[in-house]
This record gives sequence, C-alpha cells and structure tokens, in this order.
Amino acid sequence: MYDVIIIGCGPAGLSAAIYTARSQLKTLVLGSKENSMLWKAHFIQNYFGVELEGKEMLEKGIDQAKKLGAELVEAEVVGAKGKDGSFTVTTEDNKEYEGKTIIIATGTACAPAGIKGEKELTGKGVSYCAICDGFFYKDKKIAVIGNGNYAAHEAIELLSFTKDITVFSQGKDWEMSPGFKKALEKKKVQLRNDKIAEFKGKNALEGLLIGDKEEKFDGVFVAMGTASALSFAQKLGIEIKNNAIVIDRECNTNVKGVFAAGNCTGCYPQVAVDVGEGSAAGLSAIKLVKGKEMHVDYCT
Repeated sequence: MYDVIIIGCGPAGLSAAIYTARSQLKTLVLGSKENSMLWKAHFIQNYFGVELEGKEMLEKGIDQAKKLGAELVEAEVVGAKGKDGSFTVTTEDNKEYEGKTIIIATGTACAPAGIKGEKELTGKGVSYCAICDGFFYKDKKIAVIGNGNYAAHEAIELLSFTKDITVFSQGKDWEMSPGFKKALEKKKVQLRNDKIAEFKGKNALEGLLIGDKEEKFDGVFVAMGTASALSFAQKLGIEIKNNAIVIDRECNTNVKGVFAAGNCTGCYPQVAVDVGEGSAAGLSAIKLVKGKEMHVDYCT
C-alpha cells in the first residue's frame, strides 16, 4: 500500500510528490505529462527566478520527483473509492492501486479542437491558455475557437494584448451567456460561425483554412471547454462547487485523507499557484500519515 497516491502529473501533483517522497512517504503519481497545460505552454516568464519552456520545466519536475523516490505511472485514472485511510484508485487498464491518502491534482484537461495541424503546431502558434501565452501576441491577429463562456473569457483575457480578435464557433450555436456576448460585441470582437478546416504553417502558424480560403492569423487559442476529471471525485463524496473541488487553506477536502491542489480547485491557472497548492497538499498528507501536528521540510 502506498502512503499517498497523487492523481495528476502537472506542477501541482509533482510538487506534492516532491514533498511526500522527500519525507520518505511511499509515493505514487498517476497521470500523463502530455495532459498538463504546462506541457503545452510555449514559454514561462512569470515564475520566480526561472524562465523555461513549459515542457522543460515539467520534465525537470518529473526528474526531481523520481530522484527523491516517487514512482510515476503514465495512466489515466477512471475511478476511486474508499475512506478512512484505505483508498483504491483504478486506472484505464483496469489496474488497482491502494493508498492511505489521495491527492487530486488533475488540473483541467484541454479539449482539443480536432483540427488538422493542431498537434504539429501546438506551442508554435496554437495555444490553450490566454493568460499563459497572450503576452507573446501583442498587437497580433488572434483567433479563439469555442462557442461558450470559456471561449468568451479567453477572448476577454486576450484583449489586454491585442484588439484584433475573432472567435470561431466551428459551426455550432453560440452558448455563451448574454453578458459575455454583450461584452465581446462592445469590445468589437468578431463572432463567426465559420468552421476552421486546418491550421496552416510549417515551423509556426501562418494562417487558417476556412472553407476553401486561407486567412492569415498569427495565433490561435483553443477554448472548446475545460473537462475536469471530477467524476471519480464525486464518487468519493467530495464536495464540488462551480466545477471545482472545494478545499480549505491546507488543501483538505471534506473527505478525510483526500486532498486537492491546482487548477481542479478553481485556483488561478498559473504554475506558481499550482506549485504552492501542491506543496501544501503534500505537507498536509505528510502530517496525516505521520500523525504530526505540523511538518516542516527544512532545506539541507
């Protein structure tokens, strides 16, 4: 049995793993690095003391957790059950892992647009986070793909960097709230029902194929909606509000032995915040497993 099972291989989950493994807790991390928003981030410029590409930062975190003794298994979690210090987590290949505690750090899974060229140009003009990558598109021509409130929110975030923004619904009906739609129209953001067929470009995005016509765009932000992996959390009886797991200041959920950290808690989608919550969740798990009132990880 593991002392702690961490669901999610992003900055929150890995930060928790670094703390728990360093404290000699038997630690298992379940998840895929490629599902992390950090993996898709072009370049991180707003993390204290560090400027790195998202992939490089994530790889360093994985290496650090492994060196400290954490076990990493690349598998999607599809279920979880248990209580009172005995939990069972099930993965997509029907394997089961038992743990004394669980830390949920699933983040928010980016729904892909499913457009030709998307995978090849991710990080090269195709992005999934306006607040992360908008800085790189100052005064550029930008497309946002999505038909709901999330797409509207991303477009509004991008207005801080450029005024030339078009939102494409991919032929779907608009599902954003009247308030969001009015805000976009007031800022003269174009709303188009056209369907993008392909992202064009070799080493970087150069344009969009819309119908049989190619239009020049400098960047694309995919905002098809965020699909949080919360179904198994609900099965554990964890309180969820506004599509986010409810936690206290120490990252405890309402279920003893289950903690949560990062974007799945509804926090700001920033690496620094994820790392902070992950660290707190790790410390809380250590306290519970070791029966301590307080745990301080002193630097050596």
